[in-house]
Amino acid sequence: MNTGKKIVLTAVITAVVTAVVSCYLTSFIKDNILVYLPSLNEDKNFSNKIKAVENMLEKKYLYDFDNQTLRENAIKSYVEGLEEPYTHYYTEAEFTSYMQNIRDGYVGIGVTVSVNDNNEIEVVAPFEDSPAYEAGIIPGDIIKSVEGVDYSGDTLTEAVEAIKNGMEGTIVNITIVRNGETINLSIERRDISYDSVKTEMLQDNIGYMRITGFNMDSESGEHSTSSEFEVQLEELQNAGMKKLIIDLRDNPGGVLSEVCDIADRLLPEGTITYTETKKGERKYYNSDAECINIPMVVLINGNSASASEVLTGALKDYEKAVIVGTTSYGKGIVQDVYPFYDGSGISLTVAKYYTPNGVCIHDIGIEPDITVELSEEYRESYASEIAHENDAQLQKALEIIKEK
Repeated sequence: MNTGKKIVLTAVITAVVTAVVSCYLTSFIKDNILVYLPSLNEDKNFSNKIKAVENMLEKKYLYDFDNQTLRENAIKSYVEGLEEPYTHYYTEAEFTSYMQNIRDGYVGIGVTVSVNDNNEIEVVAPFEDSPAYEAGIIPGDIIKSVEGVDYSGDTLTEAVEAIKNGMEGTIVNITIVRNGETINLSIERRDISYDSVKTEMLQDNIGYMRITGFNMDSESGEHSTSSEFEVQLEELQNAGMKKLIIDLRDNPGGVLSEVCDIADRLLPEGTITYTETKKGERKYYNSDAECINIPMVVLINGNSASASEVLTGALKDYEKAVIVGTTSYGKGIVQDVYPFYDGSGISLTVAKYYTPNGVCIHDIGIEPDITVELSEEYRESYASEIAHENDAQLQKALEIIKEK
């Protein structure tokens, strides 16, 4: 997997037409077109130039065009010019799809992607038991085309929309590149609503909990990851759990509030994480004094990202758990989502987040306390596919926790 990563109010371009001639704005009529000369005021100059172009197109352009579509594309291009992979403008349809992605339930193939240093669409991880997972898509795969149309990092949003643009049960044809080999896949779109917390009791009353994502409630009111966690934790406790292994391998992250709710159950009173804007403004997310007090081990790998790293970093800083596996993905920035009045919206990178000890892991990741690689046979496998007895990382976690 490529370790270099770049990796879900109203802002409308408007113009006020005026006939006033001053030192700030000069206009004249040429060929029946209102033309604006450059303004000394940068904001006026920009909006007036947009209006001048629209006037020219309406008066002179040979072909028919949809002015609203042009405006949408203009705003999208304006935002994409930042070349920052987590900040995007979404049309109404795209924004609806985006919001479905961060809820627990939507129709698609179940895969998280980001933009790598080569401006390619790279798979971070598929969701466990999703169509993408079953089709054999793995972290590090490069999505080159969807239904014969090529996409790059610049058109990430369009690629995701193309993948999801179909009813449940329809097929989407995707071309990926893996280690230089081109692979064509036909994948069925399905309902991606799934249980994100799975547990079992291992020998010696050791609870094993695998969290595959941090999702909020769906619009239909289905369960969130934090509510699943509460139910599963209680069941393990009622079954006599004395120690706990939390498996965050291949977990691409999710909603910050969800992971903080879970961290609150595991940590003593104090800071879970905090965010900091470019102006130095901080927001703290805190836990209360109530927590479970049993030995814990956390499993991570290079596909443990974002919210997974929030939980891992907090447990590590409080020394509440031993971290085992390989260095995590390294996404330490936060996006806010803002809807616009017309149904469109924007996701905006607004802050970095820090572990309780003040560490920002962006582009660095979290190093485990004990580094354990999987055996060569299982290097390309998802952790969930490996039988417990063949899972070197889990076996090391069991060895450590039995000594606690």
